[in-house]
Amino acid sequence: MADKTDKSTILIVDDEIVSRYTVEALLSSEGYNLVFAECGEDALEKATELVPDLMLLDVMMPGMDGFEVCSHLRANPRLAELPVVMVTALDDRESRLRGLQVGADDFMSKPFDRAELRARIRTITRLNRYRRLVETEEKLVYLANYDTLTGLPNRNLLMERMRQTLGRANRNHQGVTVLTLDLDNFQMINESLGHEVGDNLLREVAQRLTGLISEGATVARLSGDEFVVFEEADDPVKQVSDTAQRILDRISKSMTFDNHEIVITASVGISVFPSDGEEAATLLKNANAALSRAKSQGKNTYQFFTTEMNTVAIKRLILENQLRKVLERNELCLYYQPQISLTTGRIAGMEALIRWQHPELGFVPPGQFISVAEEMGLIIPIGEWVLRTACLQNQAWQTAGLPKVRIAVNVSSRQFQQPNLLQAIKDILIETRLNPTYLELELTESLLMEEDHDKKNSVFATLSELQGMGVHIAIDDFGTGYSSLSYLKRFPVNILKVDRSFVKDIGTNKDDAAITTAIIAMAHSLQLSVVAEGVETTEQLTFLHQRQCELIQGYFFSPPIPVKDMTKLLVSNDAQPFVIPPLP
Repeated sequence: MADKTDKSTILIVDDEIVSRYTVEALLSSEGYNLVFAECGEDALEKATELVPDLMLLDVMMPGMDGFEVCSHLRANPRLAELPVVMVTALDDRESRLRGLQVGADDFMSKPFDRAELRARIRTITRLNRYRRLVETEEKLVYLANYDTLTGLPNRNLLMERMRQTLGRANRNHQGVTVLTLDLDNFQMINESLGHEVGDNLLREVAQRLTGLISEGATVARLSGDEFVVFEEADDPVKQVSDTAQRILDRISKSMTFDNHEIVITASVGISVFPSDGEEAATLLKNANAALSRAKSQGKNTYQFFTTEMNTVAIKRLILENQLRKVLERNELCLYYQPQISLTTGRIAGMEALIRWQHPELGFVPPGQFISVAEEMGLIIPIGEWVLRTACLQNQAWQTAGLPKVRIAVNVSSRQFQQPNLLQAIKDILIETRLNPTYLELELTESLLMEEDHDKKNSVFATLSELQGMGVHIAIDDFGTGYSSLSYLKRFPVNILKVDRSFVKDIGTNKDDAAITTAIIAMAHSLQLSVVAEGVETTEQLTFLHQRQCELIQGYFFSPPIPVKDMTKLLVSNDAQPFVIPPLP
């Protein structure tokens, strides 16, 4: 006999025990899984639990009769398609008509004819199992080829359609364009408004894309907020440029979900068959390379793939792989650039600057790897290493009897997002035994502008506690961002650093001279110290000296230098301070 899971399940509903026994006797040899219910309520409960292949339903029962049971079944999405054969001793046309109206599939009369009962049930269960099999296969095919959220083709169907289209285009010497798209800052939508709003937004984007493309084109969703559009084209560059711009314009139109008005933009990368590749996977890879470039150039734009971009992508991949190993391989080191007091000529502080000594590439400039480390999340362990190394070195200099000076360490916005940053800094100061007075943390203007005062562990709260410990707080590259007087008054800040871009042309550019003068005056009005970066000439030094800038950092006195050279400079400067040219 077949396993129970292979049998058709028949739910027999009848309040009369004799009728139930009769049906059981007639069907017991047929190999069905027979389940019995004595009333309408029991029938609905068992039907919901089992979802049988057939219900043999008596019409006349006390309480909930067969008509009511059938009505409830048809109102339940899980049971709406359940075959129902009504059993009745009534042979009137009105009862049968009512049964059809509430959703019955067939009727049988009592007493049962054995041959008729077996034949009808055999036919209905066979058809029902076949229907379920077809529905299951159709569902599996759908799930294998379509995205359940948006209804768009998924990667599997996309690749199949691309292979077919590329084969046809190759035979017909036709162009094909591949456009990859993802939404800018989509993660912020999920985090701030919730995944339900994010899902609704993705559905809306899918509808907007399908409403824009021409007949014969395909829109697919690969994953997350990544979509692909591809189509054949007679004039690929012009056609896909127009399509890309229309997509950008359409997506950027506002949407409203749960009373939230949302404006989101997209970035688009484009590759073209056959110039950028002849296989689907290659074209997608190259379009994604172009997409990355579009994002790096400010987002809400589109970019075409070039071979140069592919080279850049490979270098980036190599760089990421190497970055993951820099700490365990001990390839990082710190250089130090002194900050000179224009009052005494002595070293009053220094900035710790990270360097990557690659065994094959030599020194890798920070500009080439810091932003990558930020994106990868590696800036957090790297930043902690920088802070610990700088504090250890400063304490070592002080223990050796050298002048006590502050050491400045840059802290990124990504580091400030750590909930345990404050504790990490405290632990490092305790571990290295460095007095907090000799530590300075350099932050960007944008970090302060992103402040959320409602957060318990806010930037403001963290900086306030650090300053209360004695740590100095500096605003790096001041003047290049928001330069808001209001946040300088609100936040616990000790030092402003004038960006080198203003210092560079301070003697020839009236605007730079005016901005620098204003920054110094504003800082002094708030009892803040000023450090000018990038000082290289006597002219720059004199200008800053005249405006009473306290500290100078730049090649005029020293470039960033390794520990050994910095140690020598501390010794020599202690014995003989730098000579500050007198004011004219």
